[in-house]
Order: sequence, then C-alpha cells, then structure tokens
Amino acid sequence: MADNINDKELEELNEIYRQKMEALKSSSKHEHEPKSKKSKPSKTVVKADKTVVKSAEKKSVKPDSKSDSVNVDDRKKKLAIRINIGVCTAFFAITAICLIVLPRPTVSETEKRNLATFPDFTWKAYWSGDYAEDISYYFNDTVPFRDTFKSIGATFRSLFGFSIDGAELNGTISQVNSGNSQTEVTTQSTKPIQIVIPQTTESSGSTPSQIDDNSSQSGSSDETSSDSKPSPDDNIYTAPSDPGAVIVAQSGTQTAYVGSDGNVYGTVLYNGNRNNAEDYAYSVNTIKENLPDTNVYSMLALTQSTFITPSELYITDYTELSDSVFVSNMLSKDIKVIDTLEALLPHKDEDIFFLRDCHWQQLGAYYAAESFAKAAGVKFADLKEYDEYGEYCLGSVYSATQYDGLSEAYEMFNFYVPKNEYTTEYYNSNYEYQFDYPLMPTSDYNGNSFYSLFMVADSYIKHISTDAGNGRVLVVLKDDYPSAMIPCLTSSFEEIYVIDVRYCDFNVIDFCKEHGATDVLIGMTTESALGEIGDTLSYLVNLQ
Repeated sequence: MADNINDKELEELNEIYRQKMEALKSSSKHEHEPKSKKSKPSKTVVKADKTVVKSAEKKSVKPDSKSDSVNVDDRKKKLAIRINIGVCTAFFAITAICLIVLPRPTVSETEKRNLATFPDFTWKAYWSGDYAEDISYYFNDTVPFRDTFKSIGATFRSLFGFSIDGAELNGTISQVNSGNSQTEVTTQSTKPIQIVIPQTTESSGSTPSQIDDNSSQSGSSDETSSDSKPSPDDNIYTAPSDPGAVIVAQSGTQTAYVGSDGNVYGTVLYNGNRNNAEDYAYSVNTIKENLPDTNVYSMLALTQSTFITPSELYITDYTELSDSVFVSNMLSKDIKVIDTLEALLPHKDEDIFFLRDCHWQQLGAYYAAESFAKAAGVKFADLKEYDEYGEYCLGSVYSATQYDGLSEAYEMFNFYVPKNEYTTEYYNSNYEYQFDYPLMPTSDYNGNSFYSLFMVADSYIKHISTDAGNGRVLVVLKDDYPSAMIPCLTSSFEEIYVIDVRYCDFNVIDFCKEHGATDVLIGMTTESALGEIGDTLSYLVNLQ
C-alpha cells in the first residue's frame, strides 16, 4: 500500500501529522498555561490563604483568651511593683541624703529648749552602750525641719479626735469666735479658791508643814463662804468658773475649750509638781548665799490658768496660785518675793492675758514689771512713754493643737516699744558675741510666732545698755514668760542681762559676779519652777 502512495500524498499526510502534533502541543500548552498565568496572582491567593490561616488561628485562640488576659494582668502588676519599688527606693535614698546633708537644728522654738548635741567619745561610754544610745538620741532629736514635722504630726493626730476621761471624741463645734472682739472675762465666781499655805520658814533647810486655808495670800480678804457670793472687790480673788466649759482639743496640757458663752478659748492647764518645790527654793537661796551684797528677787508669774481658765478644767490637786504661795514661803527672808497676784488682780478686767495663747499680754507683763521696779526702788516709765502698736496674732495653743476653731479666732496683740535710748547685743549660750539688733524688731513681726517680737528669740543671751544712768546692773534668769517684761525695764536699769536658763552653758552665779550684778531677778511661771526649768536652774547654779 505504501508502494501505491505518491510523493504528493505522502507530503499531505506529513502535514496533517505535523498539524496534529502542533494541536497536541497547543493543547498541552493550554493545560499548563492557567497554572502559569495564575502564578502571578498566586501571591493574592497566598495572602488570602494567610488571612484565612490567621483567622483560623484567631478562632483557635479564642478558647485561651482568658489565659492571655491573665498574662497581660500579670505583666501590669509586675510593672506596678517595679515602679513602686523604684519610687520607694528613690524616696528613702533622697530622705537619707537629706538627713546627712541638711543642717540639723540646735534649738526647738516650739519646745523652747536646746536640742541634743553629738556626744563626745569615751571608752567608758562606748563599752557601757551609752555612747551608741546618745548618738541615736542625737539623730532622733535633731531631725531637719523638726518643728515643722511635729506640727504636721499634731494636725494628723487631731483627725482621730481626743479623749476625755477615757471617752473618745471627734468632730468640730458650730460656734466659733470671729476674733474681732474679745469676750469680757472676769475672775468673779461663786467658787472660792482653796490655797494650801505652809508655815513661813527662813530657809529651805526644813520641810514646812501644810495648812489648808480658804483665803488667798497677799491681797485677799477674809475667808469667803461657799454659800454666798463674794462682793466685787479688786482685792478679792476667786477662781474663775464655767461649769459649761467643754474641752474640744488637746495636745499635752495645751487645751482648746468652748465656754458656755459659745466662744472658743485656748489655755495651758496647770501641771506643776509640788514635790520639786524645795529644789527651786534651794537654788534661789543658794544664789542669795553666794551674792550676799546683791538684791535677789523671786517672781513666780501667774498665767491665765489663774485668771481665766475655768476651775472645772483643773487637772492637779493644787493650783498655780497655791503652789506659788507654797514655794515663796520656802525662800530665805533675804529674798524679795514679787507677788504677781497683787500686781495683776486690780487689773483683772483689762486685757492682761491672751484668750488663746499661754502667755500674758505685754500689758500684764507691764504691771508685773512695775511691781518689781517698786520693790527694787528704781524709776519706772509710764505707758505714755512708749510707742504703742497693735497686730493680730494666732495663739500658741493653735500651733500645738492645730484645732480649726482656733485658726479662725485671731486676737489683738498689743505691745509697747520704749522710747528711751538703748542698744541690744546678742550672744550665744556660751556668751560669745553674735550681733547687734533691735530689742523689739517690729519690722520682723509675724502673726504666727508673734512672741518672738521680744528680743528675737529666747535662745540668745542679751545685753541691753540703756540711758538710765543709775549704775544698776540687772541679771534676769528666766523662762520664756518674762520676756515681755524686759522692754518695760529699760528706763529702770543701766544694764540688763537676759538669760533664758534653757539656753545657757555656764555658772550663773559666777556670771553675776563677773558682770557686777546689783540685782538678780529669777522669773518664771510656777509650773516651770517646779519642773525641768527649775531643775536646769539648779544645774546652772552648781555648774563647775
């Protein structure tokens, strides 16, 4: 059959075969082309697949979402802990650096005393453990900004209320004095004072016996019956009484109370320790024994506790007045006693005391100074010879208690600057000269620390030179209370040395001899005389 096919036919068959083969190839190409063509958008497909996979993963995670949430919370807690640790570490580090770098105070103005000093090293103190204890006490007692922190602490404690006879009280009162005017306060009441008067002795060598007597010493009249009201006589003393008085805040003996008139008052409740009476008397008698040619005076200043504070608030068996009589009767007959009851009682209706501060107004100090000048036999300037000023102040009881009612009860502080010529030098506790400065720097007046107006601060020893020209040299050994008296004596003595016994590091008897003292006045409140300040006086009298 092949032999019968010519060349032309063979060529046609080859062409047909070739076309079939090309068709097969073309068909094969088309089968593979979609895959190759789809290779470009395959990324999209892959992306879609990835999205699908991701969504599938998410769907598969749903059952473990709580676990992831817990992990997130754990991370937050760990971060918070780290931040807390960092803040606390930084705070304590800064505090430690401040305690090391910042200057430490040497005097506490609120407590009116010198603060602890760094102890001297001795092997005996080291082995006994006293050296370490003294170092610890030094760092605790001299914390920078000590008074500020104590004030903040008092404010914080006041938020928790206070206790009276075991009952916890909280809250505030609704009636508060605006402070624009002072409520009239008198000492007249139906309750007579009961004073324990000892037998008079010439020295402190023997213990006096005690006698109960209802009449007051120096200036009081006959015994007043508790069944009848005393006549309004300036020479009769009766304890102030207010049965409706209620204590609303306390810090120690610093007390805020509301009277039955609805006004808020501030006072310091008397807390004298009669057991220390003989120590004070011994110290004063010792000064006189060592200064036989010098006039020695004892003045136990009476406070508003005697003239204003309701007797219902008394916290001791004895009163300030009865203790002052008790102590005075233990002094040697050679010592001149300045009777502040006699000096102040005729002026009880005047503004001689603050109503919200533990001190007396300078007017009260003026009358006491007048009584002292009379006993000393020196000239005394009339109030007309002073420049008078008046400023509003915030009492010390508020500083101690931080009671809000007292913060709204500002009162007027009246003070008198002498017009005669004088200069004032300031010394440290070792009597080393520091600077010259005004006796009463009125330009520095501060309503919160207003009592510092008198001679800047108690921590300085002062030497005042005046134009009195009488050759009299006065040394005053005191606490903070007689500070308001000193400006009233610039016309009475040619030289005045003012020593607060809390800020003194030398023997006061030797000092009086060295500076030619003609007069020595020991002046302080009765409570101070029977407390730590009286002990300090005894120390300075015997200091070697």
